[in-house]
Amino acid sequence: MQVLIVGGGVIGLSSACALAAEGHDVQLAERETPGQRASWVAAGLLTPSSPWHYPRALVELCLRSEAMYPDFVGELREHTGIDAEYEMSGMLYPEGAGLSAATVADESRRRAALGFHTEHLDRVRLDALQPGFAASVSGAGWQPRSARVRPPRLMAALRLRAADLGVLVSSRCPVQALVRGPRGIRGALTESGQLLEAEAVVLAAGPWSGQLAQQLGLSVQLRPVRGQILLLRGPPGLIGPTVNNGDSYLVPRRDGRILVGTTMEDAGFDDWTTPEAIARLRAAARALVPATAGMEAETWWAGLRPGTPDRLPYLGPVPEVPGLVLATGHYRNGILLAPITAAVVADVLTGRAPSVDIAPYAPRPIDPQAALVAVP
Repeated sequence: MQVLIVGGGVIGLSSACALAAEGHDVQLAERETPGQRASWVAAGLLTPSSPWHYPRALVELCLRSEAMYPDFVGELREHTGIDAEYEMSGMLYPEGAGLSAATVADESRRRAALGFHTEHLDRVRLDALQPGFAASVSGAGWQPRSARVRPPRLMAALRLRAADLGVLVSSRCPVQALVRGPRGIRGALTESGQLLEAEAVVLAAGPWSGQLAQQLGLSVQLRPVRGQILLLRGPPGLIGPTVNNGDSYLVPRRDGRILVGTTMEDAGFDDWTTPEAIARLRAAARALVPATAGMEAETWWAGLRPGTPDRLPYLGPVPEVPGLVLATGHYRNGILLAPITAAVVADVLTGRAPSVDIAPYAPRPIDPQAALVAVP
């Protein structure tokens, strides 16, 4: 089957690889450079930080996709030689630096009820596991089974794998409209006026997906949520686990860099960084781990996450438009949900029943005024 994928982030590239591996003829159109926007600046955390705010269907989807990750990155490494730095690093939720001990305990109970085991560490046990926290930190919640990857390396592996599988990737090729024929989807029209014809279209264009879907009369409510992130350069080994204090997090890399994130801003399609936000991230890192104060700020970025007011992505076929498959609206979980999303897309277009119930992710009525950025 000739398949066009609109969008070259982690969802689009993962889907392209899965479809091409099944023998489909795949083309991908990306408005900028594939893998260089929101997916690139993501933290790469494979555990939702506040799963009690999620619908149960999304929690289950996250758990299923997380379980797929070792094979997902292992196959990429086997075929490309690129290590995405998958690590079962664990996550710490410090007390006293943004979250009170009572809040950490309450949130630990909520996580456990959803299948995310967390235990309490007093300051002595915390220092034995991870020294260097600020004096205000009295202890922490410890989630030992919490993994992460390094998104730039993951995206590089996906790009290389897609090329090896023969995916035709068109960079700086923004799609202006989806084209519908008498029997269903026909392809997409680019801003330059080129018609990209296909038997099936996978819509994975991040926050731009909503505009394209609504041109076909579909109820796909998406909005961009800006996230700014800071990269510090430090010595290897300063921090091991991921550190999450509710408002911000520290994600160490093997080479000593530490990612500090992130903001959630309703800024429309403005993806610029702001000095105020970067300063707040720097201060948050210092308040958690004082040694970060002397680290060089290597770079900072911003990305636009595709959010839905009910936090559920859009995933699966659209009966009203035969040949159109939605794979968008993953909000803060695009990296985490890439393996399961790619598997569902491949199942749908290869004629198999998906391994998960995708009914909750169909186009649906949602209150467009719901405050997506109010709850992390």
